[in-house]
Amino acid sequence: MLQMSVDTRAIERRLSGVAKTQMPFAAALGINDVAGQIAEAERSALNRDIDRPTTFTTRGLTTQRATKRKLVGVVGFKPVQAEYLGLQATGGTRRAKRKAVVVPVNQRLNKYGNMPKGAIKRALARPDTFSGTVKGVAGIWQRPKVGKRRTKAGGAGTGAAGTVGARKGLKLLVAYRDAVSYSPRLKFVPRAHRLARSEIGPAIARRLAQAVKTAR
Repeated sequence: MLQMSVDTRAIERRLSGVAKTQMPFAAALGINDVAGQIAEAERSALNRDIDRPTTFTTRGLTTQRATKRKLVGVVGFKPVQAEYLGLQATGGTRRAKRKAVVVPVNQRLNKYGNMPKGAIKRALARPDTFSGTVKGVAGIWQRPKVGKRRTKAGGAGTGAAGTVGARKGLKLLVAYRDAVSYSPRLKFVPRAHRLARSEIGPAIARRLAQAVKTAR
């Protein structure tokens, strides 16, 4: 989240007449202009910083507008998106609160690179899967296919049976982890700070010139 605020008192002391009275209004408009620029830049950059962000993630970007009585503008994410994007920005470890962190291994993903809704329930409902720990690895495992059985060729009536086809090993579909580590990828804060520093002054100056011209 980025919070932009402007103290116009020092500037107002150097102004007079219409410019002085219009300064708070112009400052609010300038802050809102820059907030919009930052939001647009961050929305575009999400696709570069994060692999296939969902529509829910991109729509979580929001702005709070400044007013002439409160010269503060805010650009950030809504609470739900901010919670899971935090570690993408800072890096660190996400630990399971009550249940394990679920990590797909051999599981079909959607176009955003995530497991579809209900994927865990469907995986566990299959007759060839089970949830458990194998050789120290906890998760949802798929049992190997059992080869077809047939009567061996031999003496009539021997009834000897054999297996056709090799029996392959267990396949891990989903892993259960106590924690997952993240490297910082989301460059939201440094990018927003750069834009704010470079654009806020010119934006307020433009808005002040427009306000003075209109007032006259």
